[in-house]
Amino acid sequence: MEERVERELALLRQRYSDLEYKEEGRWIRIPSYPLREGWNRSSTEVIFQIPVGFPGTPPYGIYAPAGLLFNKERPSDYTEPASTQPPFLGTWGIFSWMPQDGQWRPTADVVSGSSLLNWVMGFADRFREGR
Repeated sequence: MEERVERELALLRQRYSDLEYKEEGRWIRIPSYPLREGWNRSSTEVIFQIPVGFPGTPPYGIYAPAGLLFNKERPSDYTEPASTQPPFLGTWGIFSWMPQDGQWRPTADVVSGSSLLNWVMGFADRFREGR
């Protein structure tokens, strides 16, 4: 595993100690991500993939188990089932989501620049939107 990914995983595990990493395809699964009121679950699994070209290429998409609803409706910018299914059990949908232009600024130090931890903590922004 490349050194950058190892450092990123170590940082993520400080906050999400139960994360699962599949080196083949560079997939990360967090078993319980909190959701606000309005969602049909109080928490959900989330999955994402570390892209080729990372960290120069930012991550894209938040995978969640099929059946996730907000106020009894399918959220916008969400496709179910996702055209690519992560290598974890179940059927997955995907939120089309990524850092806005100019927000992804990685540096050699994963703590001072953009990181996978920033990315995952940013999921709260998307889930706060609801719809």
